[in-house]
Amino acid sequence: MWLQSVRLENIKCFEDKEIIFTHNKSKGAKAKPYRWITLLGENGVGKSTVLQALGLLLAGPDAAKELLPRPTGWVGDSSKPGKLYVEINQEEGDQGSYSSEKRKARRHFSYTYFVTGDKAVEVPVKGRKWRDRKDRKDIKYNKEIYTQPTLVTDDTAILSWLRVNAFAPDSKGWFAAGYGSFRRLTRESQILIPSLEMPTRKSNFSTQFDEDRALSSFERWMVYLDFRLAKDPNDEQAKKMRSVGTEAIASLLPKGTKIARVTKEGLIIFEVQGREVPTISLSDGFRSVIALAGDLVWRLLQIFPDLDNPMDAPGVVLIDELDIHLHPVWQRDIAGWLCKTFPNLQFIVATHSPLIAIGAGENALTVRFERDAAGVIGIEYLKDLSIYDVDSVLRSPAFGLISTYSPETQANIEKYHQLQMRLPELNPEEEKILAGLTNFMKRLDGADKPPEPGSLAERMNKFLAENLPK
Repeated sequence: MWLQSVRLENIKCFEDKEIIFTHNKSKGAKAKPYRWITLLGENGVGKSTVLQALGLLLAGPDAAKELLPRPTGWVGDSSKPGKLYVEINQEEGDQGSYSSEKRKARRHFSYTYFVTGDKAVEVPVKGRKWRDRKDRKDIKYNKEIYTQPTLVTDDTAILSWLRVNAFAPDSKGWFAAGYGSFRRLTRESQILIPSLEMPTRKSNFSTQFDEDRALSSFERWMVYLDFRLAKDPNDEQAKKMRSVGTEAIASLLPKGTKIARVTKEGLIIFEVQGREVPTISLSDGFRSVIALAGDLVWRLLQIFPDLDNPMDAPGVVLIDELDIHLHPVWQRDIAGWLCKTFPNLQFIVATHSPLIAIGAGENALTVRFERDAAGVIGIEYLKDLSIYDVDSVLRSPAFGLISTYSPETQANIEKYHQLQMRLPELNPEEEKILAGLTNFMKRLDGADKPPEPGSLAERMNKFLAENLPK
C-alpha cells in the first residue's frame, strides 16, 4: 500500500487543501509515488494535523474511532462537517482483490471520513449511496444529524471491503504505522517479563494520539525471543526474527552500536563503542531511534512473517518531528538509513531540520506549509533538495530565512552597510559606531572568508545561486 493523496476540508487550520504524494502530481492507477515526503513549515501551520489525519484514515474506521473517540477542536467551522478524504493504492503482497462483474480488479481506492463539531449538522452517510439506473444524474444519500464532536465513517462498499481485507488485525500486507513526536522507550528501570501482545491497527498509531504512551514493544519482543531460545535453542523462527531484528536496529545506529545481550533478569544491554550500556542509561538520541526502529521492525516481522526479509515489505510510515533529540550528524543521515533499511516503505515525516530535508536523496518530495496574511494555509511542492547545502536550503523557499546569521550579527551587518552608504555625512557619534562595526566586519570576514576564485567551493556557490528554487 502507498499513499497517493489526502484532502482536508474544514479541518482545523485547513479550509480546503489537497496534498498529492506522486511525481508530477499525477493521480490514478498509473501514478508513481514518492517514497520519502518531508513536511516543512513553521509551528502551527498544520503538519501534525496532516499526519494525524493520515493516521486516522490508514488505521481504518474502527481503530480511528478508538484513537479519536471525541474529535474536539478538529472542525474549523462547526456549522458544517469537516471532511477527510484519502486515495491509496494497493501493492504486490497486499491481501485481497476488489472487483465486480465486467470490471478489472481495483488497485486504487478512495474513501472519506466526516468530522462534526458542537453544532447540529447533517452528514450524508449511514448507508451506501445509490444511483438511479435510469437517470445517472440522480444521486441520493441517507442523512443523519450530529450535535456533538464525532468521527463519522462513510459506509461505502469500498470502505466495507477495506475494513475486512486491509484494516483487520490479521490482514496480510496493507501495512501502515504512525509515530508522534514523543517517541521513547519506557523511562522506568523495570525487569521485563517474557510476554508479547500482537500488534493491532489501533496500536500502530497510538503514539500519534497519546503523548504519554511509551514504545515498549521492542523491549518486550527481545525478551520474549530470548525466553523462547532459552527453552529451545533450536527454535529457527525465533533465531531468524532475532537476527533480522538486531541487524535492522544496528543499521539505524552509529557504527559500533549493537544489541549485546539480554540478561537473565530481562534487561536489554547495548554495546556502544565497546562499552555495555542498558537501555535505561542510553542518551535520548539513542533511545529515540531505538524506540522508533525497534517498534517498526517488530510490527513488520509480525505482519510479514513469511517474507525472507520483512524489512523489504511495502507500506506507509508517518513520523512527526523526526529530528527531536538527534545530533546534526544523525539528522543528516537518518533519512538515508531508514530508506536503505526499509526500501519499500513510503515515509511521510514532519521536521524543522534542513539536514533531514536534504538527507532523503533524489526520490524525495518536500511539501512546505505557509500561512498568508489572511491566515489561509497554502502549500508549495519542492523537489530534490539533496544537492544543496544547509545554508542554501535555509535561505530557500523551503525555510524562507533571509539570513543564517544570528539576529545580532545580521543587525550589525545591516547597520554597517547603512553607515557606509552615508559616508562622508556621518556625525561624530556615527563615525565612532562605524569604526567599531568596521573591526567587527574584519572579524566576520575572517570567520566567513569567501572562497578562492575558480575553486570548487566558488563554483558550487555559483551553481547553487543559479539553480536554487526561487
